[in-house]
Amino acid sequence: MTTSNVLPTEHSAHTMGTLSVISWTLGPTEDMPATPFLMVYSVGDGLHGREAGETELRETLEGMGVPIGGIVVDAGQERGIGAHLLVEAERAVLTLPFMNAQCPVSADWQAAAYETGHVIVKVPVQPWPDAEPGAPVAEDRLKAFISDDEVVRNSGHIAVPVSRIQG
Repeated sequence: MTTSNVLPTEHSAHTMGTLSVISWTLGPTEDMPATPFLMVYSVGDGLHGREAGETELRETLEGMGVPIGGIVVDAGQERGIGAHLLVEAERAVLTLPFMNAQCPVSADWQAAAYETGHVIVKVPVQPWPDAEPGAPVAEDRLKAFISDDEVVRNSGHIAVPVSRIQG
């Protein structure tokens, strides 16, 4: 099970609605190490309704240079994206131009992030109202949402390099 985390910011009253972050990994396989993911999603409770929230999130991502339904953009190469990620002490601290969030992650997730050197951040413009921020999410519910054809076609994807605290 994975727990999503509510972002206690002004976005809960913003057009995008309440934003939340959830983590998971895929793999490992014999050929590839585990791939760590974070998903930033809206629950669809924005001031002007679900459609306005979807539109604003889409326009925000495209304004950052992140195509919807397109390729994974490498924030390490495209510095103008404005995506940053700090991973320490089983916490992921994600900064995007429109939000900042901390998300607890498992030791396996953290190890995968360190091994690959980046995390794939998925941002669907379609809200996920079923996932209550701060509550556990069953793996089958998460898989059903992230693999839904409409969600896949309407998501931005960013490969964000992993930073660590230098000691």
